[in-house]
Amino acid sequence: MGLAMVCKYQRAERPFFIEQAGLNVYSVEELAYFLYHNICVVDRQFFDEGLCRWMEEMGCQELVGKIRKGISSGTDFKNLVLMAVEAPGFFSAEERADLEERLLGLVNLQEQERLKLRADELLNNRNEWAAMEEYQHILRMHQNSRLGMEFYSAVWNNLGVCHARQFLFGKAAECFETAYEYHPDEELLKQAEMAGQLAQGILPGAGGRKSDAADPQKRLLQWEREYRMRAKF
Repeated sequence: MGLAMVCKYQRAERPFFIEQAGLNVYSVEELAYFLYHNICVVDRQFFDEGLCRWMEEMGCQELVGKIRKGISSGTDFKNLVLMAVEAPGFFSAEERADLEERLLGLVNLQEQERLKLRADELLNNRNEWAAMEEYQHILRMHQNSRLGMEFYSAVWNNLGVCHARQFLFGKAAECFETAYEYHPDEELLKQAEMAGQLAQGILPGAGGRKSDAADPQKRLLQWEREYRMRAKF
């Protein structure tokens, strides 16, 4: 039998839209659960007046007061997350300690590493367009030599996965080829070759045979599934 928990706060009549994840939440409990599992997707700017007003509608005056005080006093992102996550009271002491450790770990990361973690979570949550923006942002930044070539290879690879999931196979092939230039890996060449074939409408491994125009969507979905597992996190 599963464990049932009584919500501490009332359910909202209108949802709060988390733009970074393309997700609606209807309660403080849902918000806390989201933040616990997706801390890299949001940043300090997530905690703004719009969020406070939404929580006020559910009778969360005490929590809102703490968050507003934290915002005005310049408290860090970690404390704001902990305020929101701890409010419903359904996470254990061990889970809180785990979250705090993950939040502290973010502080020690380079900016590009934090952005990649955010992009990876977006990609993992099937928000490819938002992930693409983050990966492209990293690549527009000054290259950080301390991160190494493998880091940038992984960024290019995952950007290629984003394009492939959108069936933009030509752009995906270019990304995989660039990833190979940063870190030579035969698997990247295979991915680039496959994406290049798909861009031409050729079935990978079919000896140059063109795709069946009678059922292209079915084949595209099959190819897309093959790319789901190629991201490098």
